[in-house]
Amino acid sequence: MGSKSIKDFLVGTLVGIVSMMPGASGGIIAVIFGVYERIIADLADIRGKLLKDLRFIIPLGLGVVFGLLVCAVGIDALMQRWEIPMMFLFVALIAFQIPDIRRLSDDGTTEKPTNWNLALCAMGAVVMVLLVVPTLMGGTSSSISLMELDVVDIVLLFVIGVIIALSKIVPGMSGAAILLAIGLYTPLMNLIGDTSDLDLDVLVDKVSALIPIGLGLVVGVLGLSRVVDWFLRNHRRSTYFCILGMTLGSIVAVVVQAVDSMAESPVEWTMIAGIAVGIVAGLVIGYLISRVSSKYAEETMEGEHPAE
Repeated sequence: MGSKSIKDFLVGTLVGIVSMMPGASGGIIAVIFGVYERIIADLADIRGKLLKDLRFIIPLGLGVVFGLLVCAVGIDALMQRWEIPMMFLFVALIAFQIPDIRRLSDDGTTEKPTNWNLALCAMGAVVMVLLVVPTLMGGTSSSISLMELDVVDIVLLFVIGVIIALSKIVPGMSGAAILLAIGLYTPLMNLIGDTSDLDLDVLVDKVSALIPIGLGLVVGVLGLSRVVDWFLRNHRRSTYFCILGMTLGSIVAVVVQAVDSMAESPVEWTMIAGIAVGIVAGLVIGYLISRVSSKYAEETMEGEHPAE
């Protein structure tokens, strides 16, 4: 594996990890690293572009899968022990991405945003904020059995796959936040990340549950990529303003959930210190991502769209 493939794999890993953080968006990471439009164009034209761009797609895709698995194993423990500081880390991490997305929304022009651009930005923000309403109303529990599947469970697992695909195709939209709101985030984390019992029967059950998720993911990605590709080609600036709004809305959504969680326990100085550490850590990680992403984006766009 060459150095460029290793970089693609690492970026894919970061996309996968961030994708499973409630309120954060792996699609945004794809945007700021300059791989988003290339991925969408490839998926929208499988024969003409994707099959000729496998040296880019394969290591990136393997990285995404690896990142999802790594995050599933570790994030549940972190959230259980330091839920509120982790959520503020997510807030800082998302906030640091806003200048990069704002530059993309300008699309190299000095013209002021139109009213339509601003309306789409507001619409994207509202959509993300509304996603936390079920969470605040207590709609976060689930009685779904992911290990003893019936028809309803299989359909819901397929829907999980589509939601995950949606969060990859639509930057700013957090698939993890949606799953958290409808009560499927914790069961999914347990399905992928629980390594306490890995005998053959359990592994077979896990694989059986992952198959409909995978099918939903494939159907969602292939079905939505053409739609997003059309918007990027025909309404690029408006599309990025909508993405900007979703990013801003993601920050509000995570803060609201964090404050709601804080209301359930007394605020102590240790919690305040933890929040401060989380914010600083998120800003540091965001800064490092921003520095690395600008150079990587230049290399990626230079290799964009292989000759047909």
